[in-house]
Amino acid sequence: MKRHLVLPVVAAATAGLLLTSCSSGDSEPDDDIAGAQTSAPPEEPDDEGSEGDADSDAEEPDDDIDRPEIELPEDMTKEFEDVDTDDSVELAVLADQERYASAVDEAIADGEAGSALSFYATGEGYISALDLVSGFHEDGYRVGGSTRYYNRSVTLRDSGIATSSYCVDFSNAYSVDVETGEEFPEGDEQGLYSFRQVLNEAGVWQVDSWTAASGGDSCD
Repeated sequence: MKRHLVLPVVAAATAGLLLTSCSSGDSEPDDDIAGAQTSAPPEEPDDEGSEGDADSDAEEPDDDIDRPEIELPEDMTKEFEDVDTDDSVELAVLADQERYASAVDEAIADGEAGSALSFYATGEGYISALDLVSGFHEDGYRVGGSTRYYNRSVTLRDSGIATSSYCVDFSNAYSVDVETGEEFPEGDEQGLYSFRQVLNEAGVWQVDSWTAASGGDSCD
């Protein structure tokens, strides 16, 4: 069955919320996904490794953080709308939000959880992302085409905590059958995504929870 680009995300986000409210904190990701960890530990910078941003529009900050490289399929492009802010902390939150989105798409394309996913996600944000990756992997699909992220916002909360959101335009994106390469256009699809991000010891604004819904009036 072809995997729809909006609804599985809603299902995965709902699963994450249910885990948060009903579990005792011992939930584990799907062991069928290669590279999945039982938790996403904070990443510490070291002296080796590569740095990349996976075709994101965000400029690389001069923050001395050793970031994992993210590689997306050649047929995938991601366009992130600028946000009207010159606050350095808000810009850092938004930049890591973009990298999280790219890390999820990389994991879907690879069929496994790479180092970038655990670098930019933690807790239920990581577990629910694994649920999404697992759904695409089991159905044999990945994402291709151009995806636009707009109506973006960011709000700084308590120290080391922020919330952010964006709308996603899937009208130029499509699902790809991994085995045959056949493409399935999505039509005029939009989704509204909201994130809670926490600053870890390495200086990364990790996504630790998120919700998703159909775009509706918020994404007009």
